Amino acid sequence: MNIDVVATAQQVSESIVKDKTIVVIDVLRATSVMVTALNNDALGVIPVLEPEEAFGVKQEQKHDCILGGERHADLIEGFDFGNSPLAYSEDVIKEKILVMTTTNGTLALNNSLSASELLIGAFINDKAVAKELEEKDNIVLVCSGNNGLYTLEDALCAGRIIDLLMQRNDKIQLTDLALSVHQLYAQNKDDLMKLASKGYHYNVLAGKNYIEDLQYCFKSDICNIVPVWNGTMLVKNQSSI
Repeated sequence: MNIDVVATAQQVSESIVKDKTIVVIDVLRATSVMVTALNNDALGVIPVLEPEEAFGVKQEQKHDCILGGERHADLIEGFDFGNSPLAYSEDVIKEKILVMTTTNGTLALNNSLSASELLIGAFINDKAVAKELEEKDNIVLVCSGNNGLYTLEDALCAGRIIDLLMQRNDKIQLTDLALSVHQLYAQNKDDLMKLASKGYHYNVLAGKNYIEDLQYCFKSDICNIVPVWNGTMLVKNQSSI
């Protein structure tokens, strides 16, 4: 098994992801929202780049749609919900499609569409992601980052997934960046939030009083599903259905 890590959404290119199994990570908060929505029985999640595109997709869909996402951590005008995973409870999202656009996570995802397999990861489904990856050969963990900058929370999550895989497989080859994020995780695994709370993006959300979101997004293994790209939208992995 070979594992690489990409530090930001902007660094993703076709040459990096082609013929690879890709896991997009945006802990705060896009991939945490995607996992939560599907765990609460959303029919699917459609990630788009711009709000105007989201409105268009909603008009075209036959199923009920919810518009969700953010710009600079704030609710987009005309959208139903923002980027808080706690907003997407079962009574809100069940049997509906979430059409979503965010500053970083949906960009990372759309930049990764040429992958052979495209999965979504976060702390909340970390063990399910590791289980899904255990038979794969070439893996790239895409950290979405924040406006082109590296973020601690995504790096720590990538390190966590690598650590879980290393517990299952003793023949893993890591690139230098993959080795670095694994070491970062290993040195801070007893209190990930303590380190992450020193980061810029964490403090933007804390400053906007998203404290419950932050606490939720750092919980490990509370969702047993992995969103996978089916060519049209993100859906639950078959093993969890």
